[in-house]
Amino acid sequence: MGAFVFSHAPITTNPPHAHLGYMKIIYVLDGTYEVRVGDAEFTATPGSLVVVPKGSQHTFTTHTGGRMLFACSPSGNEELFLEQEKLGRHPTEEQLADLRARMKTVELSDDSRP
Repeated sequence: MGAFVFSHAPITTNPPHAHLGYMKIIYVLDGTYEVRVGDAEFTATPGSLVVVPKGSQHTFTTHTGGRMLFACSPSGNEELFLEQEKLGRHPTEEQLADLRARMKTVELSDDSRP
């Protein structure tokens, strides 16, 4: 199992995606998020718990920024964030595609479902 706190500025775009190698649980510490997991859409605020089953399409955005506690099983989501940070502010599409492939993460269109 892996766990980490994700602190960030506003996230206004976040393509729907699915993690094929692990499930994750998100606990909102600060901020307000618009969340979609599968067909469910809702607002998550401090104290909200979001469960994202392995392989489920999901996304979230926030105009407030915030902090979330992420836990995933097996571990892996923390590595995705660490590797993405190493790519810097303007990674190429090839770098992102390589990272997604190594981390078993697929981007999906808004109208697709895994």
